Amino acid sequence: MAYKTVLYIEDDPDSVVIMEGALASAGGVRFCAATTGKEGLALAAKMQPELIILDINLPDMNGYDVLAALKGSGYTSVPVIAYTALASIEEKQRGMAAGFSAYLTKPLNIKEFISTVERLLAPRPHPSPPPKAG
Repeated sequence: MAYKTVLYIEDDPDSVVIMEGALASAGGVRFCAATTGKEGLALAAKMQPELIILDINLPDMNGYDVLAALKGSGYTSVPVIAYTALASIEEKQRGMAAGFSAYLTKPLNIKEFISTVERLLAPRPHPSPPPKAG
């Protein structure tokens, strides 16, 4: 079985434990975690994850800055899920406008989370080449 690498950038150790357990139930995932934005960016460069889950409130940078740095480093096709306590409609709209692939709020809704992860890790069909002019 080919494992997918998932990077979780989160400074709260309890959230890391919860997330690791949730991802273990999904199966087929190699989990790694970083506690700061800087550490997360370094791990992303090293591990080339297929999915990144990102807290918004980190001790050294906010999640929006981390997302911008990821996108600026070429991670444009890697889905990034915001997972945060910032649950207002305005924050969710801001997150989606910033380029997050999904915006999930704490506490973790396991069913919604697993569904989102499976959707974002599902193989994407390659676009068909345009038909040749005859």
